[in-house]
Amino acid sequence: MRGWRSIVIPAGLALGLLTAAGARAQAPLDRARVEAFVDGALGQAMREDRVAGVTVAVVDRTGVVMTKGYGRAGVSPARPVDADTLFRVGSISKTVVWISLMQLVEQGRISLDDPVNDHLPPDLRLPDEGFRNPVRVRHLMSHSAGFEDSVLGGFFLHDPARLQPLDDWLRTHRVHRVREPGTLAVYSNYGAALAAALVAHVSGESWPDYAERHVLRPLGMTTATYREPYSPALAKAHGLPAPMPPATLSRVTSGFDLKAGALEAQPFEYIGNVAPAGALSASARDMAAYMRALLDPALMERAGVLRAATFATLRAPLFANTPELGSWRHGFMDFTAESGRPGYGHGGDVIFQHSTLEIYPDAGVGVFISVNTPTGMAIRYTLPTALMATFVGPVAPAPPRAANARAEAVRVAGTYSALRRPSYRTERALLGLFSGAEVKALPNGDIVTPQGTQVIRFYPVGGGVFAQVDGPARIAFHEVGGRMLRFDPFSAGPSERIGFFQGPAWLFAIVGAGLVTAAWGVGSAARRASRRRQPGRAAGWVLDGLCLVWFVAFGLTAVGAAGLGDPNAAVFTYPGVWLPVGLWALLAAALATPVAGVTAMVALRPTGWSVWRWLRQSAALAVFAALAVTLWTWGMLGYSGW
Repeated sequence: MRGWRSIVIPAGLALGLLTAAGARAQAPLDRARVEAFVDGALGQAMREDRVAGVTVAVVDRTGVVMTKGYGRAGVSPARPVDADTLFRVGSISKTVVWISLMQLVEQGRISLDDPVNDHLPPDLRLPDEGFRNPVRVRHLMSHSAGFEDSVLGGFFLHDPARLQPLDDWLRTHRVHRVREPGTLAVYSNYGAALAAALVAHVSGESWPDYAERHVLRPLGMTTATYREPYSPALAKAHGLPAPMPPATLSRVTSGFDLKAGALEAQPFEYIGNVAPAGALSASARDMAAYMRALLDPALMERAGVLRAATFATLRAPLFANTPELGSWRHGFMDFTAESGRPGYGHGGDVIFQHSTLEIYPDAGVGVFISVNTPTGMAIRYTLPTALMATFVGPVAPAPPRAANARAEAVRVAGTYSALRRPSYRTERALLGLFSGAEVKALPNGDIVTPQGTQVIRFYPVGGGVFAQVDGPARIAFHEVGGRMLRFDPFSAGPSERIGFFQGPAWLFAIVGAGLVTAAWGVGSAARRASRRRQPGRAAGWVLDGLCLVWFVAFGLTAVGAAGLGDPNAAVFTYPGVWLPVGLWALLAAALATPVAGVTAMVALRPTGWSVWRWLRQSAALAVFAALAVTLWTWGMLGYSGW
């Protein structure tokens, strides 16, 4: 999914801005100049960021400006990237789902106001879970159904034998509803996959078949597919769609990762469990055909995909978290509040490949770029930004700074936790560790906040809105229901301000204190083992034993976490063998804490202890009690998963 971040133009792009100035206009783009600009910009960026391969497509109202590949798509055998190399475009896959839904609306087979349960089989229908209003089709298209998030335990796979049919996965991995539908947009892969299941059940066709017959092939996307490579025997045994043909697979790029200074090709990333939400493979040539249709409603109509009037509805705003920023355009992201110019499209991320699809109707330009290496993630933002600035023109002037800048900054400072997160299962703890972000107020009224590996600086423009200091992006802060919320430019990933005891800083602090306390207790037990006469010996052994239980639980959990590898590998290997064991051990330690405390301090009555000994042991019990409560609130006592 596309994220807002600082737009930093590398030296090569800056040089391109200078040399290509004067090519700005609404007229057709100069194809030779655009290709030369992209060649120069990507050449330097790929070297600096150690990127294996990139594919690019640029179109304007007159047709295809360029489709081209750069770098390598495979190692064994060696394959260069070209315009026909298929990349995994991630969440751009969802845009075809929304077009498909609008086809059914156009045919009168569904309405955007229909409850989704009206079109789903009984085993896929959503329970109300205490909420008054049903989830409607429009809620899926605006990511406002109110679902929690989930990404661990089957979303990304290396083993195709673990794939399930779409309906089976949606049933066995049903996420919970955590807010009233239509109140807040929070990005949801599950919602998009459920929307595709609705299309499949209403149409009577499997999702890959429907997408190919009614959207991809009519638009001229001749090789784009949601299918993945596995054997026909596996497809038959598991009830999966027909697999990706070998000829298509031969054109798909590998994903690469930088390890020990060298780029290594990675295994195929299977996303077939939720294929409509992220499994599309497409070439630059495919995406050029797609963008031409997204720019030209008449072309969409001539292809028999959507009537121009229906397509106009598709591009219209549907729901926004806050009116100052972008809204969901019936499933498409509004890029206006990030790019500074009217535009829409979608970003896409799998673990090793990252893409963006950007359509600027006023300028009559569409840009697609995909990289097959995580180190090149920034390229997909910087290249379209620089290309548009060079060949179309600058964005709107920056708004003035608010008069009460310092007060605005102080009002919104604090730690924020993303609302796109699991609310149940153990993964809520692991993902919660990475969902927090600090917003710091500076003396001049600016704020800084991290986004990925970058720290972005904004200044207040009034009304809770902040503008990026060195770019066109906007964010906003508003109190909703007594909570301060931070809103992103797309209405996709709001976050809420949390207190110290809810955040990762407190978790790390209390875990550190618990580990030190446990180690101290184990060490004390070892030192006292040689002493024959000790006052309160039995009570001391009980509490030392509690320290040993906590220490072992910490060790098992650490082994389990280390066994998951780096964050990229963790999504494929979670939960592993030892992490659940460690978490169950933490539960045992938490349950043992009050038992040991009552036994040692009350039942055994260690009257011979000194005041200092009483204080030390009481402090240890207090640390373990606080640790147990904290781990419980984070979902780390025992393991729960799918």
